[in-house]
This record gives sequence, C-alpha cells and structure tokens, in this order.
Amino acid sequence: MNISKLVIFDLDGTLVDSDKTVIRILNTLRKDLNLSSLNEKDVHLLLSLGGDEMIKKVIESEEDVDKYLKIFRKRYLDDPLIDEQLFDGVVNYLNHLDNKGIQMAILTNKPKNLTIKTIKRHKIDNFFKYVVTGDDVILKKPSSEGLEKIIKMSSISPKNIIMIGDSIFDFKAANLLSIPFFYHHVSSNQEIINSKEAEKFSNFNDLIDQ
Repeated sequence: MNISKLVIFDLDGTLVDSDKTVIRILNTLRKDLNLSSLNEKDVHLLLSLGGDEMIKKVIESEEDVDKYLKIFRKRYLDDPLIDEQLFDGVVNYLNHLDNKGIQMAILTNKPKNLTIKTIKRHKIDNFFKYVVTGDDVILKKPSSEGLEKIIKMSSISPKNIIMIGDSIFDFKAANLLSIPFFYHHVSSNQEIINSKEAEKFSNFNDLIDQ
C-alpha cells in the first residue's frame, strides 16, 4: 500500500454499518404490504443489489417498484440514522491516509442525497476529494464506470490505486481495471471469487502501515 496515491471506498458495509437502518426502513414497506419482517442476515446481500432489484425482492413483486423505491428513499432521507455507526478503525485509517497525503474517494451505488447525508452524519465528509454515486453513472457496480470516472477526475493511474469494499460487485469492478482489492468482510456473508486476489481484513486498524 506504500505506492498508493488514492484509496477508493465503498460506503455501506465498508465504512458504515447501515444494516440496521436499512432493515428497519425496508420492514416498514413490508408492513405496509402485510408481509413478514426481514431479519438482519437477509439485508446485506440486498444492499449490494442496487435500488430497483432490492425493492423487487423486498416487496416480492415487479409491480410498483418505482413507487416503493421512492417511498424507501424518502423515509431514508428523513431518518435520523441513529442505528448506524462506523466500523472499527475507520476514523483512524482515514486520518492515517490523510496524514500521508493519500487522496480518498467514495464509490457507491447509493443515491447522491443519501450518500451525502450519511457521510455528513458520521462526520467523515471532509476526507473525500471525490464522491461518485449511483446517480453519477449510467452503469452501477459491478460495472467499472464509476471507477473510470474517479480515475479521470484524479488523473491517478490504476496501478497507484487500491479499492476497499465488502461485496462481490466491488471486487468485480476493481478486477476489471486490475486495481488491488481489499475485502472488508465483517458484515458480509459473501464469498469473494478468486479470493487469492483480494486482501481480507476485519478491522481498519489492521491496514495502517500495511
């Protein structure tokens, strides 16, 4: 990591433990539809799917997806996010990178307004020079479009970049551009394909001086 000039982070499940917030809000939709509540183990994979696919599975229908996605995002935007917290070592690691003059970026499939709300709520917004969200691309992860956008904005070569994420979609996007991938696996129940190509960790403190 000594050669890195830019570290690109996924947001939910990587920097922020947002599962409780998401499951609580999704379950309000399920309650509206007289469906049984989801449990926490169901949520993490749903988070990686992106809005439309997530809502289809939650409402168990392909009808009214846009309607319920708008309701979900409105409730999320209005939520105080009291159930959320940063994962262990996140602030230490961000400060470490900042002190070394390493640039930081976020690449998330989350909408921009919810992304900004989240990073401001956790007081980490000032660390990130680039923030690319699901609203900023045509193709979301696992497409590499968002990564390519950050590379263009930063003018930093992929060989001087690392990516940190928690899902197979993050891994695939990084792999498309041969960007080294660090797999934060605390809340993820996904197995990274070709795991020998991904550095696995559970606490951001373990990445300091690695």
